[in-house]
Amino acid sequence: MKNYKLFFQWLIGESIISDTSIQSLKKITPYELNLYKSHLKRRSKENVKKETTKYHLQDSNNLGLSVATINRNITALKVLFKYLSSSSNNPNGVPYLETNPMEQVATIADRTTLAARANAIEKKLFLDEDTQNYLDYIEFEYKNSLSAKALSYYLRDVERDLAINALILGSGLRLSEVVNINIDDLSLDKNKVIVTRKGNKRDAVNIAAFAMGYLANYLEIRSSRYKATDSEKVMFLTIYKGDSKRMTGIAIERMVAKYSKGFKVQVSPHKLRHTLATRLYKQTNSLVLTAQQLGHTNTTTTTLYTHIDNAATIDALNAL
Repeated sequence: MKNYKLFFQWLIGESIISDTSIQSLKKITPYELNLYKSHLKRRSKENVKKETTKYHLQDSNNLGLSVATINRNITALKVLFKYLSSSSNNPNGVPYLETNPMEQVATIADRTTLAARANAIEKKLFLDEDTQNYLDYIEFEYKNSLSAKALSYYLRDVERDLAINALILGSGLRLSEVVNINIDDLSLDKNKVIVTRKGNKRDAVNIAAFAMGYLANYLEIRSSRYKATDSEKVMFLTIYKGDSKRMTGIAIERMVAKYSKGFKVQVSPHKLRHTLATRLYKQTNSLVLTAQQLGHTNTTTTTLYTHIDNAATIDALNAL
């Protein structure tokens, strides 16, 4: 949704369309779509920071948006226009759009090697003892520099925040998967959680033992702290206007950024997922097991983790 919002805001801001109706979308050609692609490629670091603050885009670097982020935007638009050009609410079966202009818009070739990507990512991972050190920082140290008001919010939410951070670090779940967990999905005795993966597939995901205590502690205070009734099935709650609500992905992103910035380096929930993947691969040396844990349909994406924390390679080279 973030990708679509930014796209339509750009279209309207450039006076290409005046609204987001189907009639307006029919006016969009490959020319305008490639203009948007160029816009994504040339966005300055300053503009990226502004949009990160406003729309919560997380992946940026000193040159602007990364190739991966640009390609995610393009892929999202390909999905949208494919749907509009193949689906219909017309009795005659005529699709919303007669043609698919995104067929003439290509993604950008990523010329960064896996080793280079891994090197950049490793700086934002909490590996080895840093995993527990990060959780200990949240529990014991973060509060020391807070104002009285900030401390009151921290004390209300610390068990929940620890549970979320520990869950991602102990399972590698995606942010959307964490957001949508319900109470009945979690099995404390089996160290498992049922989640909905990409493609709307249900999956049973194992959780590392170190995370279970944090989850149990949160469940003990969940009802009283967040006014959750017996019928409330949402796992991770917040208080909004006096009522319990499901915690949003944006709220979790902000929470992780807040704690991680104070600990070492500001990261996103996705970097916590990378942390689990790297640690699991290092422990098992198995791309298949790591891919299964992450919910990847193949090991191609998972290959990245073979290049992170390559101390063994360095030792071997030094021994030559």
